[in-house]
Amino acid sequence: MLLGLCGCKGGGKLKNKGGTEVSSKPINLAYSREEGLNPFKCSSLINYCIMPLLYDSLYTIDSTYYPTGSLATAINFNNLIAEVTIDTSRKFSNGQAITPDDVVYSFRAAKKSTYYGSALRNVSTCEVVDEQTVRFVTAPANAYLASDLTFPIIQADCTDDIPASSGPYIYKATTEGGTLTQNKYYPSTEYASSTINLNNTTDTSSLNMGIVIGDMDAYFDDMSEGSSDRISVGAAQVDLNNLVYFRFNDGNYFSNPKLRQAFAMVIDRSQLLESGYEGYGEATSMPFNPQWYAAKDCTWENPMTVDEAKEYITSYLGKYTVTILVNSGNEFRQKCAERIGDQLASFGVNSKIEVAPWDVFEEGLENGRYDIFLGEFKMSNDMNTGPLYFTEYLQTRMLNMIAGAITPSEFMADFIAEQPFVPICIRYGVTAYSKSLQGGIAPLPNNPFANLTEWYK
Repeated sequence: MLLGLCGCKGGGKLKNKGGTEVSSKPINLAYSREEGLNPFKCSSLINYCIMPLLYDSLYTIDSTYYPTGSLATAINFNNLIAEVTIDTSRKFSNGQAITPDDVVYSFRAAKKSTYYGSALRNVSTCEVVDEQTVRFVTAPANAYLASDLTFPIIQADCTDDIPASSGPYIYKATTEGGTLTQNKYYPSTEYASSTINLNNTTDTSSLNMGIVIGDMDAYFDDMSEGSSDRISVGAAQVDLNNLVYFRFNDGNYFSNPKLRQAFAMVIDRSQLLESGYEGYGEATSMPFNPQWYAAKDCTWENPMTVDEAKEYITSYLGKYTVTILVNSGNEFRQKCAERIGDQLASFGVNSKIEVAPWDVFEEGLENGRYDIFLGEFKMSNDMNTGPLYFTEYLQTRMLNMIAGAITPSEFMADFIAEQPFVPICIRYGVTAYSKSLQGGIAPLPNNPFANLTEWYK
């Protein structure tokens, strides 16, 4: 899915609240008018990327997933309960105050939605405590909950296709689509461009050529289809927090944890990232994002050297052929699987790659017709990877880490002892942009246009 910005001509000199000159040349974003701009009703990425421009959240995250209060001013924890204090001076674009009722309504809508719901799967309830406080109940405890409270806030009981804004811009319909202009109720933001145009787009496949010929200024590609378009323009990678990994069949040779550890040691992740995923991401040995602020000092001891691992694998497997299962239709994963096979062959291990359509792939997983399979898992901002573990002990230890009872380093020791899967990289998307755009393109995780208020032409 792509998201685009188009340039058009304009003139005049405007000044923002700080007295700085504002460009009157609009920046155009593609969107789907048919989908609407209700964050909990639409289903296309092209519109999801616009939501942070229209709707604020309790917290925002930086590039390390560290949370900063936006609509929230404080969070207090008591075991499974987290109480969040709301900035009651904030208002929607229609002038009405943002209240705890709005937060509760938005939470319930977000939890039911496909796009936002996965991040809230371990949050049971949200309820009003008083006129400035809401209470979240988690199961289990979550010391990093604030990083997950990034869902959009809209007015309670709003079912409109375009709710009142709580973010930096407000929407107005036009014949071509719509415009985004400054929300006067949004706190002290400097806008480098006076207007953002939203152009109704039904076919995103043409956005790539648009930037090449100069009709477009930028677009976002999450590359979920497993391929990329090579174009000679500016590009900024966007952290999607998608963990790419390969997992073992623990019912055969790979029931041996030492063999799984050895495979984790011999894999050259940087090569897999560069040749398999064309460099869109960051290699990692950890089962969470290496950019995560809580893991910045994470350390661990490897159970063996690379040479020892190679020797153990060849002696243990002998002439056995390792079956690598991967789903078809995703070029990145197929190339990554091929490179894994090449790396194993480099020290004498036989392998075969089975590329299967999705239904056959799922059947192969269910029936155990594989030794390792290549997968991808979208993590929540608290780095919960519980569904990937096949032992209750490791699931419990991971939840202990999320609760703050143990450190990421302590969890890594447990993870390596079992090595249920081998992390390869965190996969990224990309915001490609015309070099006529100024102001610096600085995406944040899952937010390709995070600093759009600073863009101008």
